Amino acid sequence: MFVSCVAGGTFALIYGLLPARAASANVACAFIFLSCWGKANVDILSEGHYSRLMRQNPSPGPAMVSWIWIWIMVGAIIATVVNGPLADAGKPQISIFVSAALGEKKNRVLRSEDALYLLDETRKERERLGLDVLNDDGVGTPHRGAGNGRKSPPRAHLVECVEAGLREVLNDDLADGHELAPVASDDDDDDDVSPEEVYYGKPPVPCLFGLFEINTEVISKNWRVFVYSIVMTCAAITMLCCNILSNTLGLLIACIVVSTICCSVSFWALPLVIAKANIFGYLQSAVYIRASSPLAAFYLNSNNCTGNFPNFSYTFYNTVGTVIGNVAGLAGVMCFNFLFSKQIYQVAFIATTMLQVLAALVDIIIVKRWNLYIGIPDHAMYIWGDAVIGQVVYMLGFMPMVVLLSRLCPRGSESVVYALMAGFSNLGQTTSSSLAAIIMEYIWPVFPDKDRCNYDNLPLLLFVGSMCTPLLVIPLAFLLPRARIIDNLDIDGNVVRAEIHGALVENVTAAEETLSDHSVEAAGTRAPKGTL
Repeated sequence: MFVSCVAGGTFALIYGLLPARAASANVACAFIFLSCWGKANVDILSEGHYSRLMRQNPSPGPAMVSWIWIWIMVGAIIATVVNGPLADAGKPQISIFVSAALGEKKNRVLRSEDALYLLDETRKERERLGLDVLNDDGVGTPHRGAGNGRKSPPRAHLVECVEAGLREVLNDDLADGHELAPVASDDDDDDDVSPEEVYYGKPPVPCLFGLFEINTEVISKNWRVFVYSIVMTCAAITMLCCNILSNTLGLLIACIVVSTICCSVSFWALPLVIAKANIFGYLQSAVYIRASSPLAAFYLNSNNCTGNFPNFSYTFYNTVGTVIGNVAGLAGVMCFNFLFSKQIYQVAFIATTMLQVLAALVDIIIVKRWNLYIGIPDHAMYIWGDAVIGQVVYMLGFMPMVVLLSRLCPRGSESVVYALMAGFSNLGQTTSSSLAAIIMEYIWPVFPDKDRCNYDNLPLLLFVGSMCTPLLVIPLAFLLPRARIIDNLDIDGNVVRAEIHGALVENVTAAEETLSDHSVEAAGTRAPKGTL
C-alpha cells in the first residue's frame, strides 16, 4: 500500500506538471492510467482490510461500511469544491497532489492473526458448549464438574455425543490436514516474539531485496483464483484494445466473448456462492445501460444548437450538481444502515432497483421538456431529480453490494477475492458503456443523419437502458444468499451462527434421545419382577 500511494501520487504529480499541449495527450493518458492503478491498489487493500475486520467482528458490519463511505463522500465533496473553481480559472493542475503514505501490517502478522483467531473462536465455542479447550492429543475433556470427581455419567455421555457431533462443525479448518505450525522469522528475536507475532504456515518469499513479499502458501491454496485473476487481466486489456482499435461490430463480439469466458471461469475458480455473487455484480452493472455522453451533450448544449435546451454551465453541471449529489449520496449512506441493514439482500436490491428505475424518469422528463409544461425550471428539476434523488437511490443500492463482498471474502485472501469481484463489477460498467455505444450505432442513433442537434432518439434510449434493462436485476437478485445484511456468512453462503446452533440442537436432541433410551433400559433391568 505504501508503494502504491507513493507511486500513484508521483505519477499524478508528473501528469499535473506536463505542458498543456496536444502533444502531451498520449503521455498524459499513460500517467493517468498509472495514477489510477495506484489508487485502485490502495482502494482494494483498504477494502480487504475492513473485510478482515468484519470477519473478526461481524455484527457492526453495515454500520462500519456506512461510516467508511461517509468519509469517502466527505472527501469527494471537498475534492469537488476545490476542483470546480480551479477548473474555471484554467488551472486544474493545481488540484493534483501527492497522497499521504499509508501503512499496512505485514502479511505474516495477518496470517498469524487468522490462525490465532481460529483457535480462539474454537476454544470459546467449546467452552460455551460445556467443553474444555483441546488437549495436546486433540481430545476435549468434559467441563462443569465432569472432571472433578463428581459422578455425572449422563452429563459425560451427553458431552461426548455433542463433542462428536460438533467436531466437524467447529474444526473444519483444523480437520483439513493443515497444521498450524509456528515458523520463526529470520529477523525476529525469539525472546521478544509475542504470540500475535508468531507466523503460522509457510513464510512468504521476499522479492526485490525485501521490497515486497509473495505469499506462496496463499497462491498454492488458491491457485484457481490466481488463474482467474490472469483471465480477468487479459479480459480487461482486451476490452481496452477493442474500445480503442475495433469498430462497433468487433466491440460487440468482444463483449460477448469476454462476458462468456469470465462468467464461466468464475464458476470454475470460485466457490459457488461467491461465483454467483460475482456474476450478479457483473450483470447488475452491465444491464444498467446509461447514455452518459449524449445526455451530457444535451444538458450542456455542447454542440451550440439553437432551440429549447437546458444550457447548463460547466460550473453548475460539474461543480454545483456534483457537490449536491455527493451530499445526497452522503445522506443515502447514512440512511442505508437504518433502512436496509436488517433486510435480506433480495429485498434491498429489488427495492433499490425499483427506485432507480423511477429516478431515471427525471432525465426523460427533462429531455422531453415536460417539466417546463408544469412550471419546473430545468435547474431545479435536475438538482432535485438526478443530483438528489438519483444519488440517494444509487448509494442505497450500492451499499448492500459492498457489504456482501466483504462478507463473502474468504479469510486469509480477502484482498485477492475482493479485487476480483470488484474488478469484475467494474468490467460490467465497461460492458455497459460498450453496449450503449453498440445500441447508438445500430439501433437508435442519437444523432441520425449526422444532425448533431437531433435528440429525438435519446428519450427512447434512456427508457430502454435506464428503465427496462435494469429490471433484470430483480430475478438476478435470487443468485445471492438468502440472508440479512447484518448476518455473518460462511463460505457456503449460510448464516454462521444459525448453522452452529442448528448443529448443536440436532446433536443435543440425538444425545438426549440416546440417553433416554439407555435410562429406560437400565431401569427395566433393575426393576423387580412384577413391577411395571
